[in-house]
Amino acid sequence: MTKNRLQLVIALAIGAVVLVGGFFLGVQPQLTAAAANRAQQHSIDATNDTYRTELARLAAQSAKLPAMRREAAALDRSIPASANTSAFYKEVNAVAASTGVTVSGITTSWAAAYTPPAADAAAAAPTGTSTSAAPSTPSPSPSPSASAPTPSIAAPVTDPQITASNFSTIAMSIQVTGSFEQALAFTSGVQNGERLFLVNDIKSDRQETTDDPTATSGDGGTTGWTLSGFIYVLSDAASAQDSQASEGASGGTAAESSSTTASGVANG
Repeated sequence: MTKNRLQLVIALAIGAVVLVGGFFLGVQPQLTAAAANRAQQHSIDATNDTYRTELARLAAQSAKLPAMRREAAALDRSIPASANTSAFYKEVNAVAASTGVTVSGITTSWAAAYTPPAADAAAAAPTGTSTSAAPSTPSPSPSPSASAPTPSIAAPVTDPQITASNFSTIAMSIQVTGSFEQALAFTSGVQNGERLFLVNDIKSDRQETTDDPTATSGDGGTTGWTLSGFIYVLSDAASAQDSQASEGASGGTAAESSSTTASGVANG
């Protein structure tokens, strides 16, 4: 091998080593960095897509915010954080005026701690054999008949977040006079008013003013009606009682002030 050929081989080998070394030392790190940048870009794009989706959801919720505030205000008026019985009396008087009944009195009790309703433990009626003794001479039965199934009683709905420490009840009794139709309209009005009023009992005291035995409630007699039920306060009983006492001490007409006794009466 001549000297020139040997130098050429050595130069080619050195060039190959330089190329390989340049690839691993210069090109490969750049390729790795580019791949990492692309992965990071994909991650950023995915995060941005998530943020854009969340922003769109928040924008939609923001559009509903006025309606949600109105709903929250309505719920606050339905079950306020204080007794606020004077506002309820005004509402009762307004419903009475619109339906034509006359409010003769409103009896208000002190607030009591909320007690969750308990399911009634109804004993299951026996559906098998009878407990009576069999007759001495059996009588033939035309065909066996299946006993009707006993309907199940739905359990009361409760919420563990509603307890005696944050919820209380105020027993109310409203006495009005008017016809049957007027009493129905009044009952519907107070049950569907701003303040939640749960009516659990209605009694009537018929006062006849006609001698016609076929007369109905709208034919000439006046009927006294007593609606018993509860309004609710979003606070413990002690705080609700304090607000009742404050309302009673603030003065006002009897139909617009809260009771200051254990079972006071507000006349309409």
